Amino acid sequence: MISFYLKKIKSLSAKTLHTASLNQFGFIQDLFFLVMSFQISLLLRLGDDFSQISTYAVLFNTLLYVLFGSAVFLTKPLYKDLWMVSFIGEKASIPLSVTYITLLYLPVTFVLPPDLSLPRSVPLISWFIAIVFLQIPRILYERCLGKKEIRQKNVSKSERKKAIDINCLLDKKAIPFDRKPIQNLLTGKRILITGAGGTIGRELARQIADLSPAHLCLIDHSEYLLYMAELELKEHHLKFPYEYVLGDVSCRERIRHIIASFKPDFVFHAAALKHIFFAEENPSQAVLTNVIGTQNVADACRDFNVSAMILASTNEVMSPINVMGATKRLAECYCQALDILERKKPNGTRFGIVRFGNVLGSSGSVVPLFQRQIEKGGPLTITHPDSMRYFISIAETAELILQSVVLILKAGGSSGRVFVLDMGDPIKIIDLAKKMVMHAGLQPDIDIEFKFTGLRPGEKLLEDPLPDNLLSSEIPSILTTVPRTMDHGFLGRALHELEGVVKDQDKRSILRLLHALVPEFKKHEIDEDVSSNEIKNKRN
Repeated sequence: MISFYLKKIKSLSAKTLHTASLNQFGFIQDLFFLVMSFQISLLLRLGDDFSQISTYAVLFNTLLYVLFGSAVFLTKPLYKDLWMVSFIGEKASIPLSVTYITLLYLPVTFVLPPDLSLPRSVPLISWFIAIVFLQIPRILYERCLGKKEIRQKNVSKSERKKAIDINCLLDKKAIPFDRKPIQNLLTGKRILITGAGGTIGRELARQIADLSPAHLCLIDHSEYLLYMAELELKEHHLKFPYEYVLGDVSCRERIRHIIASFKPDFVFHAAALKHIFFAEENPSQAVLTNVIGTQNVADACRDFNVSAMILASTNEVMSPINVMGATKRLAECYCQALDILERKKPNGTRFGIVRFGNVLGSSGSVVPLFQRQIEKGGPLTITHPDSMRYFISIAETAELILQSVVLILKAGGSSGRVFVLDMGDPIKIIDLAKKMVMHAGLQPDIDIEFKFTGLRPGEKLLEDPLPDNLLSSEIPSILTTVPRTMDHGFLGRALHELEGVVKDQDKRSILRLLHALVPEFKKHEIDEDVSSNEIKNKRN
């Protein structure tokens, strides 16, 4: 029992000291106004008789009043937070504090000897004056200096966390799609999704579940993400069999076993390392997942007669200046090379590539980051005031990826095609941030500040515009192009060499090979350029 109370006292004192250290200025300010109120109450009560009270009595009683005030002010946050509404607790804490101080001081008026005692009505007069005095700095602070903090306190966490309307942020109307063609293709088919725990993979799984496939297989290397994907799909009350498989696309034997056992009709390959900064710092893992992983999945699809494989790519592949863009472009090249080979067969596997920009609301986008920073009261961190990006919503991205399957399987189409999603006009990141702040009921630059951090390695200030050689397709918002292709035999040998240097963790050799295989890759950190003779030697 004694130890229980000792722990309680210890925790109480720790919280009190922490509160005092955080609010030193306010604490001193309150004590100052408390002393002023006590002195004025003496003058009002005694008038001309004030000089008859000894200096020791005034000082002693003032000291007692300050001690009682200190005890109450230090413990004020402990009872202020008990109120259901923090705003009411803030306003009620002042009269409550003064009441507690008065109740502590009143018994003293009956105990002190006559030479140290004061009139017993002084605490009651001081009660009114102290409340008024303690309210003055708060009123001035709210009116002059504290608009930002007061507004943030009045905006509840639930308001700050309310759902963001993606279409509202993008100023973009949802485009209606004809789902019958894709429904005819996927209904009753066996579908496999890699990277199913990621943002795009999970949305693909949700939308495919609505098309009533015969069987659905979700693959991800993360146990937690796979578990979350399972929870979301269970909410659909699925009426078809589905399974969740732990697997890393970079493990060739594991991927071949899964695809050989499941026998999918369609494979959606969404597994990738997409965070530019982490790919830049860990090029070996980016190559292993984005390049070798795609090669493993594509080879397995070809060997086990999958009808079509769809690779989720990125606009970063256009004139890439980062490892992520270069590795995704190399993955595209491999799928293009296989598509050229397989289209020569009557029933060969079709390989399609879908490029898109920033998916608004995904785990790696700025929306979750800004939401988190708004909830904390700012500041919002932005790389550069002029940075601009193309954005698309999660649902629209998955819908267009599914729609592209119709184009991939269409007879007579060009081999090695890449499908590029039309994402409209680019949006300034600072404008997007301001919209989110206003959506949370706050004012940009007043309630929430913006902090510019500078571009990180591999980041672009402006995204590259879409290439001029794009052609329209039968489906709105999907454009097509056939970028540079590579010979499958040469590419297979090159990727074998690349996998070897990845296993050796030779970062410099990895980057040199990426430059050799992706000529459009321009990385400023490399001092030595790869000569054209080296590329020719590799091809020979």
